[in-house]
Order: sequence, then C-alpha cells, then structure tokens
Amino acid sequence: MHNFTFKKVSSKEEMVKSYAIRTEVFCEEQKISKEIEFDNLDHLCGHFLIFNNKKAIATARVRQKEKNLLKIERVCVLLEFRRLKVGSILIKNIIKYYMNLDDKKPIVLHSQVAVADFYKSLNFISYGNDFFEDGIPHIAMKYVKKS
Repeated sequence: MHNFTFKKVSSKEEMVKSYAIRTEVFCEEQKISKEIEFDNLDHLCGHFLIFNNKKAIATARVRQKEKNLLKIERVCVLLEFRRLKVGSILIKNIIKYYMNLDDKKPIVLHSQVAVADFYKSLNFISYGNDFFEDGIPHIAMKYVKKS
C-alpha cells in the first residue's frame, strides 16, 4: 500500500536523500555528469521530497531566478514509483506551496521534451523552441493558473 507524503526539505538528512534520488535518476540512469547535476545552486533553492511511508522516492528544487520568477528544477522520481502519479503529487504540492506564499510570481521549468505532456497535464504551456540541456532535448514551459 502506498502512502505518499509531500515535505519541504528541512534537515541535512533529508537533503542527503534528495541528492541520492537525483544521483540515481540523473547521473546513473540518464548519464548526466555529477558536475552538471550538482551545479552549486542548491544552496539558493527550496528543496522538496515525496515519501512513500518513510522512504524518499521523489524530489525537486525551486529556485528564484529573478525577483518575480520561480523555476522548478531537478524533478525526478525513482523508477519503481513512476506511473503512480508521484510526479503529479510533487508538482501540484510545489505549486500550492508557492501560491500560498505569493500567487503573483510566475513559475517556469525546462521540461525534457519526452515528458512535456506530463507538465501540460498540470497546466504548463510550452514557449519558445526546443533546446538541448546536458545533451537532452528540452522545452521551456510556464505554469498557467486555473481560473
């Protein structure tokens, strides 16, 4: 039985769990170098986890890019928990968290093209042309608040 819970990272131990998920998904699975993945921006970000019972299974970070712009980054879910709506739970809760703080700030992200439809299902719209980040095709997307 799955019991998914959302949490803002608040300890070094939770940060270690977030890094472990990112290492497994991005560095081991997708072959992105640790130098690129761990870009020395983590200290500027809010970090979030999804737990299944007590096991950390998904993570993301949010960085304030400009005074009035937030960017969701490093979204990943452990392989065995994909297709269980864990990514949706993570993104919806991040949006809710930031909208409760200040619903005026736009939220953007750079989606891998292969999963852009996932973000579209969560009210993100793409803009601009595809581009490559770390050798992987991406598209810029912006959250559109439901009326």
